[in-house]
Amino acid sequence: MAKRRSVARRKNKGVLGNAGTLARRSFTICLIVGALGCGYLGASMWKQIQELPDVTMVERFEPIEAIQILDKQDHLICTVEGDEDRRVVPLNQISTKMQQAILAAEDHHFYEHNGINFFSIFRASMANMVAGHVKEGGSTITQQLAKNLFFADAGRTYDRKIKEAYVAWDLERRYSKERILNMYLNQVYFGNNAYGIERAASRYFDRSAAQLSLAQAAFLAGLVKAPSELGLPQNRAAAYSRQKEIIDKMVEYGYITAAQAKEAKDQQLAFKKGTNSMQKYPYYISYVLQVLRERFSQAEMRRQGLRVYTNLDPVAQELAEKALNEGIKKAPKGVTQGALVSVSVSGGEVVALVGGVGNFWKNQFNRATNPHTVGSSFKPFVYLTAFCKNVLGPDSIIDDSPLVIKSPWGQAPYAPKNFDHKFYGRIPIRRALALSRNVPAVKVGQQVGMESVIETARLAGVTAKLDPNLSLALGSSAASPLEMAGAYSTFARFGIAIKPQVIRKIENNRGQVIEVFDPRADRAFQVEPVARLVECMQDCVRWGTGTQAKLADRPVAGKTGTADEGKDIWFIGFTPDMVTAVWGGNDENKAIEGKNVTGGVVMAKIWHDYNEAFYKARPTAPGSFMAPTQFVPDEKKAGDQLAKNPEASESKSETTPTTTGSSDNSSELKAEAQPLSPSSETAPTPGTPIQPETTVTSPSSTSSSSTSASTPAVAPAISTPAAEPKVAPEPVREKPEGEKRLLPYAAPTLWMPVTPKEGSTR
Repeated sequence: MAKRRSVARRKNKGVLGNAGTLARRSFTICLIVGALGCGYLGASMWKQIQELPDVTMVERFEPIEAIQILDKQDHLICTVEGDEDRRVVPLNQISTKMQQAILAAEDHHFYEHNGINFFSIFRASMANMVAGHVKEGGSTITQQLAKNLFFADAGRTYDRKIKEAYVAWDLERRYSKERILNMYLNQVYFGNNAYGIERAASRYFDRSAAQLSLAQAAFLAGLVKAPSELGLPQNRAAAYSRQKEIIDKMVEYGYITAAQAKEAKDQQLAFKKGTNSMQKYPYYISYVLQVLRERFSQAEMRRQGLRVYTNLDPVAQELAEKALNEGIKKAPKGVTQGALVSVSVSGGEVVALVGGVGNFWKNQFNRATNPHTVGSSFKPFVYLTAFCKNVLGPDSIIDDSPLVIKSPWGQAPYAPKNFDHKFYGRIPIRRALALSRNVPAVKVGQQVGMESVIETARLAGVTAKLDPNLSLALGSSAASPLEMAGAYSTFARFGIAIKPQVIRKIENNRGQVIEVFDPRADRAFQVEPVARLVECMQDCVRWGTGTQAKLADRPVAGKTGTADEGKDIWFIGFTPDMVTAVWGGNDENKAIEGKNVTGGVVMAKIWHDYNEAFYKARPTAPGSFMAPTQFVPDEKKAGDQLAKNPEASESKSETTPTTTGSSDNSSELKAEAQPLSPSSETAPTPGTPIQPETTVTSPSSTSSSSTSASTPAVAPAISTPAAEPKVAPEPVREKPEGEKRLLPYAAPTLWMPVTPKEGSTR
């Protein structure tokens, strides 16, 4: 019996011992796993703490802001949005009602907690558990700010919420409630691409944050809950419902009275029409942005919130848009597009720039800044070259007769034609330019050398590619209306070149000047040669191809241009105070069919209508152009110039009857043209009908010279105009080191820098 008890005892002890051993082992394993888990969690938490952002970054934080663009009177034209359209304002420039509305909507206990509201978190957690999904959040305004500043790209996880809470606590520890509320109101999204309360107030109600009414403030505060949905016009009913909820909360929290709430609910909100910031003046603004992109990266523009002060004159811009749109509507079939650029003579300011008609957003193509074949509008550079060399004057005689120039390597000869396929014989230079005769322009180009002509164009301000062939004399190359307007402005200043400017200065969002666009004035030509050219260009408008551009109350000088097959038609003209270039054509570069589809018929009329309306809206003294002195040719220079072209091919002039009595029409001419001299002949009677312009023929053309049996029009009388008082400009001072050149005429105050194809006719 005793033996059995002993055996049983041993058996029981073994069972208990095994169980104890198992328990001890399990406990040990749990301890190890727990320790490892705690270690992992600790390490993970430590890692997360290390990865938390430095909240002091808000001291150096520069919110993304929109670019503000202002006109020449410093009035805001528009704001141009980047990825975020924002304008930062201090708390004292945000209405009290707006501050109260956002607190009522998002965080009524804002001034009571230290960044984390545990009661709100618990309430939101219970609501989400019941709903089975995230229905509401318990984030304070400080937590929302932390998310927007540091965790905007993070997913909606509990890990992110923990980080938000820590950063919110740290923000509250370091900064005042007012500072945090201000940062939040400037950072939060209100829908419709409006970031921050200032831009939201402007975007929805066309007013500042300081001017918001109670009803407007409650409406905007309500958008924060779901800005992408509630900000849409089609969801306005839901937005109104949210607005009323917030107004009721403001009464509950003691911000407003019941009477104020009723008045706010009854107020009919008037929303701003249109949301596109570039609806006004899109062509001008798009070019301003192009200039900015050449100077700043996208990130720099977004971060600095640039304020761009432009030279845009809203009156000029609107009149230019109207004149161009109406003119293109009336233009012949095939002329479907146009461009107009207006530049101030005094300082080179671009006061108007229109790059097309119709919807800008259809293709966003700016025809004012893109090149088009210039046609005969290039001829003034040819004649100015001759005037600068002092080998020709306005009354020098040139033979408008057939010209054939042999081409090398068996290519077809170059035989330029006049538009009417007629020749006028011996005519003065001024008539050749005023009536836009092609052959005389080519002969002058031969005489002075096309490289010299290109140099003249460069000095005037043309930067486009120019090929040094004879067809360039007829405008076979392309340039933009902006570029041509700038070059012609050098003529209007009698030889002083200033690059056209659309921007005056640029500031950052703190009002610090980043860059000033100082109009640098350089003497490109002597006064006398340019004065002679301007006199001839006035004849173009008085009785030449540009009569449609005449203004009743002031002098006008200019030049027409019609490229090959009428694909591009121009008129570029100027008064003593403003230069305007007008181009017409189509985007398909198709030939324009029909008669009289020339720059002188179509574009000169648009030029006239625009300028007439402008001077009516902006009354200006008519002024006058400088009269040139009598031309005395430099025979030595003329001889030297001729000697430079001994290799020129021969050209033959076929007999063309003229009324000038000249017997030289059948004489053989050298390709470089004959020496020209001042006219001693009696000028014909004025009032001659104007012939249409010619088309350029390329050097490779198979055309040959032709004979016209018709009698050319009689040249108008070359009368000496009444003596105008000569205004001797002040000499241009040489630019000392570190000093800007000053304009030799009355000019606006200059900003001081601070750190930081072939073809042509009339």
